[in-house]
Amino acid sequence: MVLLFARAGSYAQVSYLDRPDLLDRVDSCIKHTYNFSFSVAREFQQTLRNEKPEHPVPYFLEALIIYWENFPLTPGNANSGRFEDLMTRSVRMAEEYINSDKTHLEGVFFDLFGRAFKAMYYADNGKPAKIIPDLRTMYRHTKEGFELKERFSEFYFSTGLYNYYIEAYPEAHPVYKPILSFMEGGDKELGLIQLNYAINNTVFLKVESMLFMSIIQLKYEKDLNTALLYAERLHREYPQNIFYHGHMVIILLHQHRYQRVRNELESLSHYNDRYAALISSLAEAFLAEKERGDDNLAEKYYLETEKIADSFGPFADIYKAIVYMGLSRLNKERGRSGDARSYERKASNLTFYSFILDE
Repeated sequence: MVLLFARAGSYAQVSYLDRPDLLDRVDSCIKHTYNFSFSVAREFQQTLRNEKPEHPVPYFLEALIIYWENFPLTPGNANSGRFEDLMTRSVRMAEEYINSDKTHLEGVFFDLFGRAFKAMYYADNGKPAKIIPDLRTMYRHTKEGFELKERFSEFYFSTGLYNYYIEAYPEAHPVYKPILSFMEGGDKELGLIQLNYAINNTVFLKVESMLFMSIIQLKYEKDLNTALLYAERLHREYPQNIFYHGHMVIILLHQHRYQRVRNELESLSHYNDRYAALISSLAEAFLAEKERGDDNLAEKYYLETEKIADSFGPFADIYKAIVYMGLSRLNKERGRSGDARSYERKASNLTFYSFILDE
């Protein structure tokens, strides 16, 4: 491993920022990755690796492919270690780039987002403690990104997220206000403007910008209509991505747009994986309860959804929260107030989304 990094450091450092041809290949790789066209994505990734093996990009992209090809990537998956190793390698290579004026921008970016994508993986899988060692470095690079965003638009994503969340999070979770008060303040409105800029002007983080805009509208702005606009765009541009499909279906269910949901169930029938089964089962439960008033069928599908969600661990907590709220409503209608309260507590322990808890 030492020899490997020594060899990487022996190359003349190259920058992607003055190479539109390389950025075009990155863009194609990312688009195919998020749309689950992995064989094509790998062709672009391998070309970049063969041409510029000394740059963090091909290793970052390979990790991204592994993440989505094994979606949802859980710690029990044999490829999870490879994902972590590749993101770590991207970070280590980026550290060398930081020390050169020519490549400093890219060094900061890949150091930050190599760590950030690992943090996302840990958070999704209920391992927040593993994020702690990287927090100080991520915060420092995020703040540096405020000054770098005009030279490298990818930093509009981290800047927008910071500006929004540093204000919105303590408002929603007052217990964290004393801790976050030591950090520089933000601006929620500006944060949303910057995230929208990232959606339209970035390569690496366009898709993540769209997803976070949808999540922000759901969780903090409590605007399901705007959240759906971003969710629909994600599904339209990446129709094979089952996660974005499920995200859109969840919003449609809670908007009570049941004909749309039935249309989505038709398209989901072409998938043959457990995540698609999770989405379909939840939708069937919701439709049975809300549209047909068939409590027994709804309960059957809710319990089926819970069982499937269990196999994904914390990653599927949002599905389990919706399940528990559904079971709470069913038990309340049956006069079982104790069971109803128990299920509601289970739901509130798994999600802060008011659109789910207030349904």
